[in-house]
Amino acid sequence: MHSRVMLLSILSVLVARSATADETIQLVDKTKIVGTLTHYYDGVLHVRLPSGTTIQLPAAKVQQVIFKLPKPRGEFATPAKAFDRLRKAALKGDIAGYVDCHSAYYQMFLNHQVAMAKPGEFAARLKKEWSAVDLEVVGTTQKGDTAVMKVRRKKGSESEEGEMRFVKENGEWKMILPL
Repeated sequence: MHSRVMLLSILSVLVARSATADETIQLVDKTKIVGTLTHYYDGVLHVRLPSGTTIQLPAAKVQQVIFKLPKPRGEFATPAKAFDRLRKAALKGDIAGYVDCHSAYYQMFLNHQVAMAKPGEFAARLKKEWSAVDLEVVGTTQKGDTAVMKVRRKKGSESEEGEMRFVKENGEWKMILPL
């Protein structure tokens, strides 16, 4: 039962990333269904079949879901490249690009914050906050699929150091928010 709960929580995160490739869904009776997982809510998977029809599958009938993940993108090959992309997106007010630089789990939270603040206001705040400071990467420590980047933040004559944390997802380094 615990593995089913884990599968369903991972599933909800992956659905939030709007899957573009077909998935293979194996049911408890060993039947296999190929389609695109479009939604998961309240224990029901919504799957769009190649014919365009959408079916609903109770999670209790699903044994496993096999995802075909996209190839990792070069702009996320290292924590430094991911940070550079994050900074550029923030300075341009590119909300989609900014959200994409975060781990799938945190993308849900950020999308909710954007919706609550209104996209235009959120983009303006991003641009203002990121352009008001000078950020310098001091160093990065990598351990397996996690990394900690030390960043020096300068604003006028004031300077302070902080940490940004990254996790590797599908071969791409993504930022995680501090807790």
